[in-house]
Order: sequence, then C-alpha cells, then structure tokens
Amino acid sequence: MTDTVELAVRLARTDDAAGIASIFVDSWRETYAGILPTRALSTMSKEQQQRYWTGTVQHANLRNPVFVAADAAGQLFGFCSAGPNRDRVLPHEAEIYTLYVAPGHTSQGIGTALMQTTFQFLARAQCRSMVIWALAENPSRFFYEAMGGQRVAERMHPLWGGTYPEVAYGWDTLDLTSRVNSSASARQ
Repeated sequence: MTDTVELAVRLARTDDAAGIASIFVDSWRETYAGILPTRALSTMSKEQQQRYWTGTVQHANLRNPVFVAADAAGQLFGFCSAGPNRDRVLPHEAEIYTLYVAPGHTSQGIGTALMQTTFQFLARAQCRSMVIWALAENPSRFFYEAMGGQRVAERMHPLWGGTYPEVAYGWDTLDLTSRVNSSASARQ
C-alpha cells in the first residue's frame, strides 16, 4: 500500500466475506508460524472462513458489529469484530473478538483506525468498557498496550490439541483519544 491510497473504515457487507477470510487465514499463517502447529495452520481453509464470515456479517448488529478497512475499489486491508464480553469473570462489557490487518500492511494506522471506530460505535451503543484476548506469543499484542490497554487477566486457551497462554487487555473507558500512544512504533 502506498501513501496515496485512501482507506475508509465501514461496516462490513456480506460481499466482504471473501476478503475478510483471506486476511484472517493469511494473518494466522504469518503471525503464528512457529508458535502454533504448522499442520493446523496449513489446513486452514479460506472457503470455510468465508462461509463463517458471511454468516457473521449477516447477523451483525449494533451490539455485534464487524468493520472493514477498505480502499475506494473495495480491496480490504483489515477487519475487526466485536460484541458482548464472552468471559463473565472480567468486568468489561464488550470484547473485540478479532482484529486483523493484512500482512504487509501493518504499522500504517489501519489497526488503530479499526479499533477507534469499533470503540466509538460501541460507546454509542452504551458500552463503557472493552477487553481483547491475545495469545501471549503473538508479537502484535503489544499494539494493545500502545493503544492504552492494561493487562487484566491471563488464561490457558485450548487450541488444536494444545493449550496456549493468552493475555487479556482491558480498557475501562471507550475514549481512546486520551490513551493512545502516538509513537509510530505503536501503529498497527
């Protein structure tokens, strides 16, 4: 992506499902190579993910939005999904379920834009706090710290026959403007 490409964050449409699936699978394969089993990563299916994301986008609503970052031609560069917090032990009302930026396009502000839009949208839906879980070995998890997230919990997550440590980052307010680290290294 060059500096001249203008991106907009918008609610996802069902015809975005293939692009979302591609970013999801490519991101997992790149981010988790050497962390998660190679066989599992190589058997991830973009077609299966496309079916999943088609259904997810069709059922999106004010409490369960899916956003994409896209250029004017409709090419996707990232996506984010959120909804009610699934971990009832934590006091946060909402949770970011997924936040992925296409490989080769990180550190350009796309993750920041997706996260800010999601926080603003859910704040309008009367949510006051947010949490996100990330595998502890995911190098991108430090982005959440740069966005003002505080480590609030840890757990072991079962995945593909193993268990992996996860870290939760929480925000007690959905106003990111005063909490975001503005350094260039914080941009995802």
